[in-house]
Amino acid sequence: MGEMTLKFVAGVFRILIGVVFGLVATVAFSPAAAAFTDGADSKAPLLVLALVVVSALLGFFAPTIRRAFGRGFLLAGLSFLALPLSVMLLSGRTAREVVNAVEPANQGVAAIGSGIAGLAMTGVATFIGLIVGSVLIIIGLVLALGGRREVVIVDSRLR
Repeated sequence: MGEMTLKFVAGVFRILIGVVFGLVATVAFSPAAAAFTDGADSKAPLLVLALVVVSALLGFFAPTIRRAFGRGFLLAGLSFLALPLSVMLLSGRTAREVVNAVEPANQGVAAIGSGIAGLAMTGVATFIGLIVGSVLIIIGLVLALGGRREVVIVDSRLR
C-alpha cells in the first residue's frame, strides 16, 4: 500500500506541475485571448482553461517528475515564443478600435499613431518572447531529453 500511495502522490505532483506551467503559458497567450474577447459571450476563458488542462495532462502522462518539468518548460517556452504574434493580434484589434472611435477627419492620424504604438508593443514583445522563450525551451529540452546515459566501450583487442 505504501508504493501505491507514493505513485498517487507523484501523479498529483505531476498534475500540479502541469497546472502551474499551464498558467505560465496562459500569461503569454493572454494578449491573444484579449484580442478575441468581444464582450460577455467571449471564448477567451475556454482558451485559458484548455491550455491549463492540456498542460496538466502533459504533466500527468509524463513518466517522471523531471520529464513533467521538462514538458512544462517546453510548453511555456513555446508560448513565450508565440508572444509577438499574440501581441500583434492585440495591437491590431486596439488599432481598429482607436481608428473607429475618432471622427473621420482624424482617422489618418489615429491610424498612424496606433500603427507606431502597435509596432513598439510588438517589438518589445519580440525581444522578451525570444529571450524568455529560448531560455525556457533550452531548460525544457535538457529536462525532457537529458539524463544519465551509460556508454559501454568494448575493445576486442584486449582479449
